[in-house]
Amino acid sequence: MYMTQGLHRAITLQPDTIATVYRDRRRSYARLGDRVARLAGGLRALGLQASDRICMLSLNSDRYVEYYLATYWAGCAVNPANIRWSAAEIAYSLDDCDTRVLIVDDQFLPMVPALREKSKSLATLIYAGEGETPAGMLSFEALVEHSAPVADALRRGHDLAGVFYTGGTTGFPKGVMLSHANLYSNAQAVVAEGAVRRGMVGLHAAPMFHLADCTFMNGLFVVGATHVMIPAFTPAGVLQAIEREHITACRA
Repeated sequence: MYMTQGLHRAITLQPDTIATVYRDRRRSYARLGDRVARLAGGLRALGLQASDRICMLSLNSDRYVEYYLATYWAGCAVNPANIRWSAAEIAYSLDDCDTRVLIVDDQFLPMVPALREKSKSLATLIYAGEGETPAGMLSFEALVEHSAPVADALRRGHDLAGVFYTGGTTGFPKGVMLSHANLYSNAQAVVAEGAVRRGMVGLHAAPMFHLADCTFMNGLFVVGATHVMIPAFTPAGVLQAIEREHITACRA
């Protein structure tokens, strides 16, 4: 079991199927696979090794999907940041599992100075927003555009896939280490229960850092479905997306 398995299958069997939809961006599985392989190449060029952690602090977008897949493809492990946390709490999670790379979007760009100050492990910041790349940061799109695609590391089974932090409701947040087998078997269970099916169009309205939406995403990849993202849940945003994209399944 490995977390890029669904992507590989979709690229082979249905390369022209729309994989991701975000605002006016629509990308096929073939295009998604190319971007993931190139982003993984860019991440490896930063010197990242097997199981090194990569964090993303962002609202929902197609780049969030690419972050998950490219991290797995590069042989690294995800550490998605809780968007409800303060800079101090996020810095703690970065240092706790020695995360050196952070991908950040426009919404959380103002938090960067505090994260630089408070985190001892943070070394590289990647800008995944829609504007000009700030000084001292790398561009997400430039990494995709200018990096050569690399072969999938194909880490699998008990290899580390991600570190997911608990909410800390009864104590300090703890990083939970989940393997490829943990995440993929969970995705297969979602498919077996009929919660996702082939041909679905799934809406990501729940925060994509959370394992609830991550499980939904992984299940959609198992069946080669389409992922539609809105930045965050709003009643109007969900209804508009349902009407515009003919959504058949949603996590809100």
